[in-house]
Amino acid sequence: MSALNMHALLRDKRVLVLCGAGGVGKTTTAAALGVAAARAGRRVLVLTIDPARRLAEAMGLPESGTEPTTVTTERLFADGAPGPGRLDVWMLVPGVVFERMIHRLAPSPEAARAIIEHRIYRFLSELVAGVQEYAATEALDGFLHDDAYELIVLDTPPSRHALDFLDAPGRLSRFLDERIVSLFGPEESARGARLWKGAQAMVGRVLDGVFGAGFTREMRGFVGAFGGLLGGIRLHTERLRARLASPEAAFLLVTSPESAALREAAFFRDTLVERGLPFAGYVLNRSWAQDDALAHPEALLEHVGDDVHAEHGVAALSRLAATEHARAESHRTLLARLTAQLPTGAIAVAAPDAGAELEEFSGLVRLGDALAVG
Repeated sequence: MSALNMHALLRDKRVLVLCGAGGVGKTTTAAALGVAAARAGRRVLVLTIDPARRLAEAMGLPESGTEPTTVTTERLFADGAPGPGRLDVWMLVPGVVFERMIHRLAPSPEAARAIIEHRIYRFLSELVAGVQEYAATEALDGFLHDDAYELIVLDTPPSRHALDFLDAPGRLSRFLDERIVSLFGPEESARGARLWKGAQAMVGRVLDGVFGAGFTREMRGFVGAFGGLLGGIRLHTERLRARLASPEAAFLLVTSPESAALREAAFFRDTLVERGLPFAGYVLNRSWAQDDALAHPEALLEHVGDDVHAEHGVAALSRLAATEHARAESHRTLLARLTAQLPTGAIAVAAPDAGAELEEFSGLVRLGDALAVG
């Protein structure tokens, strides 16, 4: 990083991955960072898992879509002259991502169609844990490979195990590992071992009894077809891991001042360090740490004269102001503590509590500007 600020991250990185507990404003932060980078002139894609309805409406997102949606130039640059930047947003749809993967990896359109139209394929998302996480990795790898965007901001699932998206392809491979493929493969390919053929027959009888006659035959056909894609899946996994561990990527941890969210952020930080992934720092969301314009109602006393009721009103306002000042000081102390824990080159940025402002795109613009200047 050429400078210790968020602006440098948005200018220099190719991938920003945002992690954090649910409810800390991670999706909103991802959107605001994407807005700031696009307004600064970059071609940006924000990949999100499940944006709130009001955020989707503010960004002009359709309820569902098979392609990223481009935020109009008029909306992106509503407060000034249009720039060269572009902002696309896509709410990940796992089914769409899976189908694209199969079409890309299958040896022919006919082979891809045979997998997608197979009834077992329709249940694959339920059989394999981490479907959202795998969809995130596949989509991210595909967009990086296409090279259409200068910056991709990935909003990870709101879960303590959000970083499991890096392991999801491995779990998919294990679901269809070599022994399972051989177990459901044709009998002549089962190594000629009598014991192994007996295991095949036993598994077939059990599954046919539970799911109906012919299920094992269908399963063999599906596993045989899908198993041929595992080499490509593993290649994508290795390629994406290498890119996310490289200097072109950065992981930001979004937290709020609440103790539970801070514990989750500490967990994510330790996990990133263990995995050797580039930890770029914290975003302390919904914070009053940078609010230097809090009122001091005592100044009103010189205008109230001998009005006792006005004095009581000023006293009440002063008590509220004292609470706000105490909260702001607490958040500044927290931000300083987070900063002290950072490795060299990482940052800690406070994001203001935007509240209802985020119902409008202009609120995302202001939040993005506040984040960018840190």
